[in-house]
Amino acid sequence: MSKQLERVLPILTTIPGVNIPATLLQGIYIAASQRKMEQFEGALRYEVNLLNRKIEAGKLTLDREYIKSEAFAANVIQALRAAEVAESEDKLHFIARALAGCALSFPPPRLDRFQTLRIIESMSDREMTVFVEYFQILDPINPYQDFIPVDTQISVAGLTRQEFVSALLGLQQLGLLSKENLTNREGDWVDTPRHSGSGFAWKLTSLARQVAHLSQFGGDDI
Repeated sequence: MSKQLERVLPILTTIPGVNIPATLLQGIYIAASQRKMEQFEGALRYEVNLLNRKIEAGKLTLDREYIKSEAFAANVIQALRAAEVAESEDKLHFIARALAGCALSFPPPRLDRFQTLRIIESMSDREMTVFVEYFQILDPINPYQDFIPVDTQISVAGLTRQEFVSALLGLQQLGLLSKENLTNREGDWVDTPRHSGSGFAWKLTSLARQVAHLSQFGGDDI
């Protein structure tokens, strides 16, 4: 087992019920720098501590069957592979939070942890920033009206308009956003002050909601 795994496992075992047999991880090698792994360990320790506090407070529920499975051990490997190519410490925190989220029980429809971690690994740092900011842009009164117009002038601090749009296109390629026309049930164009313009909008997909659930967006937030 690699040194990286040896250092990460004790952090995960502080989650009640987690006990990953070392034999499941024999022969696994993680090619990441010592500095990056130290950053990931710090991020994971923070996220697991936060997770445990929320569990103790009754805000979250563990999936006690899943955390004893080989599937959860495989999620650990997925997260470490994602950490290998992470661009920033912020991305490492995002990965750590998603890995901690794999230990939780979710209501139906059943969340695909493997798919979600794969998508998170594929997100660039800029795409991740825009993805997180997208949730801040949504109407807090009606967050499931989850779209913004294609021609909106909304952007993200630190990014040019072109960089923002490029990130949206990347998120679309990853399956997190779709471009849809805005119509009501009768098929007429929706024309409201917030959602107007060309009649097309960026809309969060069910996969985007899956990423948000695993990463525990909302409430105490990321």
